[in-house]
Amino acid sequence: MLRRTFPAASLHVSIITVIVIFSSLLEIGQSNDNSQEVTCSTTCVAQNCNTIGLRYGKYCGVGWSGCPGEKPCDDLDACCKVHDDCVGKKGMNNVKCHEKFKRCIKKVQKSGKPGFSNVCPLDVVVPVMDQGMDMAIMFSQFGNSKVEL
Repeated sequence: MLRRTFPAASLHVSIITVIVIFSSLLEIGQSNDNSQEVTCSTTCVAQNCNTIGLRYGKYCGVGWSGCPGEKPCDDLDACCKVHDDCVGKKGMNNVKCHEKFKRCIKKVQKSGKPGFSNVCPLDVVVPVMDQGMDMAIMFSQFGNSKVEL
């Protein structure tokens, strides 16, 4: 069996890259357009559709959530609400919450139903959310001895 070895410098650069990306995600989650902390949303929004900093509906986006009792804007926003509730109960590092969310958004996309926003169509938003969840799953697996690669 061949065994590949990677130079320590390569591993070091990879770790630094992941840390920088993670730090950027934290900053995105903590900032907003008004530079004031958002506690919860009561209106349907569609912003930054094709970036990891997207905000969609009332519940979709890093650091973005609807107020208690608020109804989701559409089926995709409902997936985000369920995900918010799941990580709220089980923790942000719960991979099962992220995987369930990925299945939910794929199901919404396959349904062919349009989302609430013409500004952020589902065919743009869903792939961004899918990539975001892939990153969340990767970060959740750091420090987990059962990492699946």
